[in-house]
Amino acid sequence: MTKDVLVTVSGIQRDIEEEPIELITSGTHYLKNGKHYVLYEEQADQAAPVIKNRVKFNENSFEMTKRGGPYTALSFFKGEKTSSVYSTPAGPVQIDVFTHEISVTETEGEILAVIQYSLNINYNFISECEVRFKVQAR
Repeated sequence: MTKDVLVTVSGIQRDIEEEPIELITSGTHYLKNGKHYVLYEEQADQAAPVIKNRVKFNENSFEMTKRGGPYTALSFFKGEKTSSVYSTPAGPVQIDVFTHEISVTETEGEILAVIQYSLNINYNFISECEVRFKVQAR
């Protein structure tokens, strides 16, 4: 896999919205200690701050951190529940996820990680979700 990559992140909340949300951007990939690292930036619009993302994953875990707006971190570990607190303009929000499955498929020039999980916000069940994180050589 090359260092310069195209990153596609798509997510779907099955019980709320069947239409996936998708982000496509350029990024950087490297492999360290058996884990894939992907660095990329995103910006909601021209007036919004640039958010710097770092994703670290393998077949058992997927961890995402965002910096540039409010700092956020979300971790997925196969068969485990994880919790984090997001800062929002309306105040802190408790996020709990239970990860059902993480699969990572590597082919020549492409890596696809799929995470299936249950999402709870402020201790209330929201939805069954899926995130597809694809990294392609440029």
